[in-house]
Order: sequence, then C-alpha cells, then structure tokens
Amino acid sequence: SNMVYGRAASDFAAALAGHASLTALDLDHNPLLDGGGAAVAAVLPSTPIRSLSLCFTGVGDAACDALALALAGDCRLRSLRLSGNRITSSGATSLAASLGKLAHLDLTANVRLDGAATAALAMALPASALRSLRLSGCNVDRKACSRLAAALPLSRLARLDLSSNHFSDGGSDELAWVLGGCGSLTALSLADCNIGDEGADELLEALADADAPPSVRSIDLRWNKLGSTHQGGRGVSGDPRADASSQKQRTAAERQTEHLEHTWQQAKAA
Repeated sequence: SNMVYGRAASDFAAALAGHASLTALDLDHNPLLDGGGAAVAAVLPSTPIRSLSLCFTGVGDAACDALALALAGDCRLRSLRLSGNRITSSGATSLAASLGKLAHLDLTANVRLDGAATAALAMALPASALRSLRLSGCNVDRKACSRLAAALPLSRLARLDLSSNHFSDGGSDELAWVLGGCGSLTALSLADCNIGDEGADELLEALADADAPPSVRSIDLRWNKLGSTHQGGRGVSGDPRADASSQKQRTAAERQTEHLEHTWQQAKAA
C-alpha cells in the first residue's frame, strides 16, 4: 500500500489516461473507496490496462457500476480482482451484466454478497468469456449452487473457487451431478464448505463415471466434515484428483489469514 486515497486517487487515475505502456495495475490495500475506484474505472477505456487489482480497497457498489460501464465499452481489461471489499449483490449484478471479454474475476471475501449475486453471475456465464471465477467466502448457498450447476456445462469456465461457503452436501450434490457435462472445468475448490460423507459419495460417483468422465483435474475438499470412509486413501480421498488431506474445521480468523496470504502472493507474482 502506498496510501492512495481521496483526491490523490482521482489525480492518479487522471494521470493514467492515455498511458501507452501500462498493462497491469495493482492498488491493493489502498483506501480508494468508491470514489477512487470509480475514478480508476472511468479511465480504463483510454488505457491498455488488461489486469486490475483493487483488493481490500474499500470499494463497493458504485465502483462496480463504474467498472461495469467501462467493461461494456471499449475496455481491454481481462482480469479483475476485487477481494475483501464492500460489494453487495447490486454491485455484483452490475458486473455480471457487463462481463465483456473479462477472463478472470475474483470476488473473494466480499461478505456482503449473497445467493442473488451468484445467481446473476451464473446467468451471465454462458455468454461470457470467463475462464476463472473466485467466490470464496461470498455466502454462496445451495440455491446458488443449483444456478451455477445449470450454467457450468454451457460456460467456458476452467477454474471455479467456492471455498468457505457453507452450502453443505446439498450444494456440492448440485455440482457433482453436472461434472460430467462440464467440458471446460479443470479445477474446482470446495474447501471449507461443510461437506460430509453423503456429499463426498456423490462427488466420487461423478469422478468415477465412465459414461460421462469429467474434465476436472483437481477438486479441493480440505477442511470439510468427511468421515473415515473418505480419508486415508479411502473413498474420495483415494482419487488422485481430490485433495481431502485435512478435515480440521477452520476458524474465521484462519480463513481471513488465507485470503490475505493469497492476495499477497498474487501481488508478488504480478
């Protein structure tokens, strides 16, 4: 963080306009709030920026509306990271309506989201170019899983992160039942989703289906509620595509630490 905020954020955004070589911009942990986020969004069409990260910057629905407007226009953005902000379903719905050519969207740890946000994004998936969607810790419920399940076989999505959403077996069942029809999906994270043995049974059956073999190459099932029948190389843990290595339930503080660490590692790699 370089403490870009208030008027400084607007001045910084104005300086970006017409910049000929900047393709990636990371403003994580700067207190931009909606005003700064909207100012950055407004200049995107006049820049070659393809990757934008505004994680933990305090942006909310107004910034999402501005980003959606930019995405609907002549904008080159392909990757958008908005983890740990104040976005509600209204802002997520705006983004869903204007995904454009966006390939990567990260809404991790936006705790004000609910199932309606996931439903809006699911509805937009078949017509979008999204390849990666992260909704970890976004209050995705069973009904939202059902909406995602209906859209996944029609989408280009390769990576879906639904970790830290406690939709239990009902939600994971919805996803398991369509895995065989998801030709693009290669990675699915269901870590810390309160999944038990019944949910693991359905996932194992989907993975073993010879008539409709899924394209998925990895399923993260850590930190759930799997019993001994699905641990130690038995049940779903015996499938090399599934990681069920730890079933110890995590605390909210541990989840937040993981989100922060993930954001930091992504920033270093950018």
